[in-house]
Amino acid sequence: MKIQFKIIITFLFSQTIFAQGPWTREKGSAYFQIGATSLQYDKQKFNGKQSDLLVDISDITTQLYSEYGISKKLEVQLIVPFKFVSKTGKKAGSFPDGSLSGLGNITLGLKYKLFDSDWKISGGLQYTANSISKNAAKGLSTGFNANTILPYISAGSSSGKWYYFGNLGYGYMDNQYSDFLKFGVEVGFNFIEKGHVMLVSDNRIIISKENAFIKDSFQWNSYLDRQSFSAVGLKVNYEFKKDKFGANFAALGAFILDNAPVAETLNFGVYTKL
Repeated sequence: MKIQFKIIITFLFSQTIFAQGPWTREKGSAYFQIGATSLQYDKQKFNGKQSDLLVDISDITTQLYSEYGISKKLEVQLIVPFKFVSKTGKKAGSFPDGSLSGLGNITLGLKYKLFDSDWKISGGLQYTANSISKNAAKGLSTGFNANTILPYISAGSSSGKWYYFGNLGYGYMDNQYSDFLKFGVEVGFNFIEKGHVMLVSDNRIIISKENAFIKDSFQWNSYLDRQSFSAVGLKVNYEFKKDKFGANFAALGAFILDNAPVAETLNFGVYTKL
């Protein structure tokens, strides 16, 4: 089966979904990352079938991801995406062109360390707001037209040059959007002094099929209800100055995908630790 690289639409990259495993920031310490993703597509998997959209769609995201330790065991997270989306008809008169820019779905989260030994276990809660811009006449939006509450648990450990963790969460969506199960695994290896390579798995499975998929006029191709995927990929991180600043690069290939674009994408970010 040929694996194509496809965007994981829900967030910029899987590390933002579960906030980098069970580890929490020390009290008073912070992490900030600026990331970017460019998605260009004209095909989509819709309700189990791949189709040509007859339009060229551009979806560009820049995003701030941040963590801050507010106690020995508790950290707060903030994720702020800003998007520019546009569509252009492939044939004259086929579809009206249009563009839209604005905030995506802003996320605020808390993560608490439950168990701190050789294995770390944390519990978390993320609230993703319906903070998007939308224009039904243009058929465009900058995110999901719903609020999401995602409780999750994360467990992981490290040994020598290796680290590994897994996450499991349940996403509750309002506005008649479908709930989903979210789980992922990351295994990292310190292959050079300042660099890690990671194998990543990221999965979203729809639990309930609600009515937004049929009724919501503010949906558009990048952010449909009932969006599901199973993906694997690689991430590379290089820290130019230890515990100060670095950069990462990632690409995921989805081998199961529905109600989402079929498109190649790459993710890049730079970060600092304070």
